[in-house]
Amino acid sequence: MVTLPQKTALPLIAQLSDEAQVEGAWVSLQAMIARGEAALVANVVLNGVAGKRLVSESIEEVRYPTQFDPPQVPHEVPKENAAEVLKNWPIVGITPTGFETRNTGASLEVEVTVSDNGEWISAGVVPQHVRLLRFVEYDAGLMPSGERLSVKQPLFSALKNTLSMHLRAGQPVLIGVHKVPGDEKAMELFILRISVHRTGAAQ
Repeated sequence: MVTLPQKTALPLIAQLSDEAQVEGAWVSLQAMIARGEAALVANVVLNGVAGKRLVSESIEEVRYPTQFDPPQVPHEVPKENAAEVLKNWPIVGITPTGFETRNTGASLEVEVTVSDNGEWISAGVVPQHVRLLRFVEYDAGLMPSGERLSVKQPLFSALKNTLSMHLRAGQPVLIGVHKVPGDEKAMELFILRISVHRTGAAQ
């Protein structure tokens, strides 16, 4: 998974999509990474046996609340000065009562079959890159004192491809092209290469 400026990515995408130019484009991309002109976001490596489902993840868990209890208010409020009592009531806060966990980072799922001569591979591939972009505040009410209540929730982005493909063993293949979330002038490329050994297939 590689990110690079859009103006650089567009001609490279055409080369990576052309079987006659893909090897040269792959070498050029490696040089760009070495020079700092492209960024290697994730290098997910799998080793396993052909015909088996292989999964590799490089993730960080983000846990966040999804259910809340509202602030506690007085059970009995005198009618003659109700507004004043509520204004002076201490805010206990909005209490989280339920949580969820989202995995962020890069993952790759692959299942391959190899031709008898070992030159061609059929593969089901699911690459994914999930980012935590930021936390967003959502309005959760208004206290009698005029103070606004809010809760923060995470905003994620997910770049994902699900595909079945037929490719030559050892040849890099462009399998995904995405805009980088939050940066309209950058693109992220998913590139896959599967090599075959006697015991099966490895990426």
